[in-house]
Amino acid sequence: MLLPHLPILLLALGSVSALDPQLAEFFKNKAVRPLSLAERAAAGIKPRHLRPFTEPADVRLNKRDSITSPDVGQPATWETNTQPQPQRGATGSTFGSSDTNIELDRQNPDNVAPPTTDSGIVPNLKWSFSLSHTRLLKGGWVREQVIQDLPPSVDVAAAELRLEPNAYRELHWHRVAEWGYILNGTGRVSAIDEDGKSYISDIQGPTNGEDPDIYYFPPGVPHSIQALGTGLEILIIFTDGNFDRTGTTFMLSDWLARTPLSIISQNLGINISELANIPQKDPYIIQATEPPLPLGHAEESAPKSPDGEVPNPYVFRLKDQEKQIAKGGGGWVKIQDSVTNFKAFILIFRMIFLGTNRTHQVSKEIASALVFVEPNGLRELHWHTVDEWLYILHGKARATAFAGSSTSRTFDFQVGDTGVFPVSYGHYIKNLSPTEPLIYLEIFKAERFVDFSATQWLALTPPQVVADLLNISVATVQGLKREKQLIIK
Repeated sequence: MLLPHLPILLLALGSVSALDPQLAEFFKNKAVRPLSLAERAAAGIKPRHLRPFTEPADVRLNKRDSITSPDVGQPATWETNTQPQPQRGATGSTFGSSDTNIELDRQNPDNVAPPTTDSGIVPNLKWSFSLSHTRLLKGGWVREQVIQDLPPSVDVAAAELRLEPNAYRELHWHRVAEWGYILNGTGRVSAIDEDGKSYISDIQGPTNGEDPDIYYFPPGVPHSIQALGTGLEILIIFTDGNFDRTGTTFMLSDWLARTPLSIISQNLGINISELANIPQKDPYIIQATEPPLPLGHAEESAPKSPDGEVPNPYVFRLKDQEKQIAKGGGGWVKIQDSVTNFKAFILIFRMIFLGTNRTHQVSKEIASALVFVEPNGLRELHWHTVDEWLYILHGKARATAFAGSSTSRTFDFQVGDTGVFPVSYGHYIKNLSPTEPLIYLEIFKAERFVDFSATQWLALTPPQVVADLLNISVATVQGLKREKQLIIK
């Protein structure tokens, strides 16, 4: 970028008078930061470092091509109303001008001044829904995070869906599984299974400090979602990163618009004149012509199936699940999978049809965990056997992804951010707030929640082996926690 240095170049040539008048006025009123150390000192601009130097100046000058002191890796911070700068210790330099997105720099300090432990090339593993294109519709909106936004190997897509009071997501089904976390509001879902059994249930977001509801529809299950009087907002997960491709989502109205009316008439047993106004393009979200029955009256809202009701629910009340207090004392988790503690929600993961020996393979689709990290707490160093997808519900976090082969990269997260840690990537998640909890979701395209703890591995390895590897004492190794800590104070 030559433009920030153009005034200096022209001054060297003698004048800025050759500039376009608008550019001349721009540079006349714009403070261009001097580029050399001497010029910065003359201008009264003091260099900022994460820690004071203790070495004499002549020693530091001899080390200008290397890191001058160990870096413990704390996040870079800047005083209020000052511009973040790409400097860390004796490395980096200031921006040559103020032409940078200061708000984004403040939200991502580890992009601007990463710890020196970061190394090599790691792809971007973070996406904010605020960067997603929002589709505005009558009765709500939707925005997505799909294969274009995160590494394509992470075969999960997500959407945030907002429905105005009484509006509903039209009748549809998917080739893949759909998992939903109720962010706020109240609503009602309805569905049928392949045996013609029906299902209807009210859903609601966090209320009175209690955790919200989640729902799960296996692949192919037709369903609808309607907001009640307070409106509804949902985080939705799909088990296909390339979710927008043809053949993934099927809208009922779109199907009928692509079918001859005579066929529809014969199939539904309806006079063809009744079909004159069916929509010719799927609306995605529809505003109700009549308000639904209020919260708590789901059972009265739909006809009963002659084949009965589904034997187990599609909706699970997180508030009814016991917290698993972390051994490390830094928080708790609620894990939902087919093996650990989700057996009360068998339909989602292992529904056995009454009177038959057939089993849904839903257990192969999604496992999840709601994670609560106390202020300053740490989700311990660990890795998973499948990709982890995360969503920040509350708070601010920092995480470093270790990709092997001496490569790693640190990311900063806040509310509404999504992120991924590909299979086997080592990582931690640190709550950056000393006063606020960090709350987030971990999602896995898997049958069960599985993680490996670095501390537990070291503690259960012959102590001398660990001591020799890390150059620490055997006594220190013997003091490591032998139980998985999950979250540490």
